[in-house]
Amino acid sequence: MPIAETAERLIDAEPTKQFFVDMITRDIQLEQAVLDLVDNSVDGAQRYRGTDPKPLDGFEVTITVDANRFKIFDNCGGFDKETARDYAFRFGRPAEKPMPPHSIGQFGVGMKRALFKFGRHFMVQSSTEDEEWAVDVDVIEWEGYKAWTFPWAEFPETPQVSKDEPGTLIVVDKLRPEVSARFGTEYFVNAIIGLIKSKHRQFIADGLSISVNGHHISATSLNLLITGSLRPGVDKLSFNGATGTLVNARIVVGIGESIPRDAGWYVVCNGRVILEADRRAVTGWGLVESEASKTSIPTFHNQYARFRGVVWFDSADSGRVPWNTTKTDVDQESPIWQKTFLRMVEMMRPVIDFMNELDREVEEQTKESSTLLGHLSHASRVNTETLQTKTPFTFPRRGDIAPAGPTMVKIQFSRPLPDIDFLANAFGLSSAKAVGERCFDLALRKQRDN
Repeated sequence: MPIAETAERLIDAEPTKQFFVDMITRDIQLEQAVLDLVDNSVDGAQRYRGTDPKPLDGFEVTITVDANRFKIFDNCGGFDKETARDYAFRFGRPAEKPMPPHSIGQFGVGMKRALFKFGRHFMVQSSTEDEEWAVDVDVIEWEGYKAWTFPWAEFPETPQVSKDEPGTLIVVDKLRPEVSARFGTEYFVNAIIGLIKSKHRQFIADGLSISVNGHHISATSLNLLITGSLRPGVDKLSFNGATGTLVNARIVVGIGESIPRDAGWYVVCNGRVILEADRRAVTGWGLVESEASKTSIPTFHNQYARFRGVVWFDSADSGRVPWNTTKTDVDQESPIWQKTFLRMVEMMRPVIDFMNELDREVEEQTKESSTLLGHLSHASRVNTETLQTKTPFTFPRRGDIAPAGPTMVKIQFSRPLPDIDFLANAFGLSSAKAVGERCFDLALRKQRDN
């Protein structure tokens, strides 16, 4: 068949660059795009992870953001020309390119998506101990070229990264108007600080230094209450896939401080927090089973403000941990998630039972007289990261703890408002509760005097 005739039979399905750029940037939030770049720095530092108590100590990530420019710099080892040429700037990960073990930036789109999301001009410089390179791209000009390649740029004479100080520098300017408007606000900067503090808490705790606009982000930890009779539940699961790559899961459930905003499930994949304080049906809340033998979980309300649950997934093949491509939620279709979810719900039930029992006692005996609540007030705190040994959740029951004083019972009744107001004026009191207590005391004294 003649070449001309063959060409006439072909249909051009190649996307335009502008369409492609708009598509890959449309569905990611600006904050998540920033986190993607931090993830890349974390992966770089992880390659040199030591065995000290602070295995990432000495590695730094510095972010500077304003209405005119976005800049991120790290000293996390950089990446070589081959990686830049064959992977880092390609849209998607080539099938033959192995993923770094235990990585969190594994989808092959994060850096490119962020660069195009932010602005119309970007510069990337990176250096390893052996080589250095740079790329400088005007996006508008690049969209006008047919080729999908980026040209190398001259490496600066006085770079911020070098063979002596390996790392990566990314600068984006000519910001999109909507991006510039948000980058220039204190609200956005504070939001980024909060997200990094929560999403990268494990890496920060391991010694990684991260700062945003000069604000150093400190490590946070998730703690549970523990006593002789109150012990968090811990379980471990392992999954082998067709590739033979192991996925390990560790589940911890227990009781924390009564803080509603912190209550719920936390899901961590390869060290990156995916969900925090999640109280949706996705993590089991509001689960109702028709069969009596199945576990049911109530919808969350503030009665369960003490619930804490954490599940860690870890695998050398980060494509097997159950997260979505933007690392903002779990992949509910993942068989690993589905099996882990069943165990999460099972472990959740006794914690719910304890909180129900605590609530009933407080309702009947008041907070001041609740022996269970008093028991919790003297509990120690333990970091969930340290809980590694499999053990069931255990908790004290009503009657197991001797009260410090006489057992108290709450009395509730209703009377007409005019009568309550009359007695309040007569006794010089200001609340219905005080009126009820005074009436009880007078009646008790009268009966005892008789």
